[in-house]
Amino acid sequence: MRITCIAAMMLSSLATRSRAFSTPLLSSSRRTSSVMARNSKYARLANTAAFVPSIHRSQQQPLHASSSSSDTDDNLEWPTSKIRQTFIDYFITRHDHKFIPSSPCAPLNDPTLLFANAGMNQFKPIFLGRAAPGTELATLKKAVNSQKCIRAGGKHNDLEDVGRDTYHHTFFEMMGSWSFGDYFKKEAIEYAWDLLTEVYGIDESRLYATYFEGDETMGLEADLEAKEFWLKYLPEERVLGCNARDNFWEMGDTGPCGPCSEIHYDRIG
Repeated sequence: MRITCIAAMMLSSLATRSRAFSTPLLSSSRRTSSVMARNSKYARLANTAAFVPSIHRSQQQPLHASSSSSDTDDNLEWPTSKIRQTFIDYFITRHDHKFIPSSPCAPLNDPTLLFANAGMNQFKPIFLGRAAPGTELATLKKAVNSQKCIRAGGKHNDLEDVGRDTYHHTFFEMMGSWSFGDYFKKEAIEYAWDLLTEVYGIDESRLYATYFEGDETMGLEADLEAKEFWLKYLPEERVLGCNARDNFWEMGDTGPCGPCSEIHYDRIG
């Protein structure tokens, strides 16, 4: 079964090997476009770091949410609550997704996790083919959620990066739209682009996309299908191939994995 995810982190597709595809919405890059074009590792954000941060009325480009007491919802055009609800409403009203509320940060029925660390955690039974027949998960085809996450240990440990940049946090929400055997790459890319440029109003001239460039040692070909879909929206110089470290999602030696694709925002221009 093909499983697809569009993910965005505020304040990934998974399936059996090589059948997954994920489109994290927006990663913010500090480097210039010329550096990005030369270096396929310019965005070491894996396929979990995707930001749709709060936007001030006086600013057109996305910025990280400030902790200043003056940055309240009253002087933000796009406060966190509006970003979240807009994301959820977009996939419910326009693309018929089912809203799944956030599960507790401390999972009640998953002994493998101390804390929920990604929006996909509560869908693990689907990824692993263990959803009990007759349950909601067993029949779920399209979903949207905003999951509260904590990353303070294990593989996804962001503690060492907190304070060093504008996008690593130990507690955050990860928004995601999910397709379980329904749509795949073409629609995931189309929805992500439409949401960012038409709904959130982000300047498309600042956006870059990445795709999996392939890996001979893993016996995996480049994801040229995703590249071709991106070329419908972006010029070729802003569609960049990245290696497995950056654009191949996996949690371990076995289990769900697959190529991913990302959208990046050039903050410098």
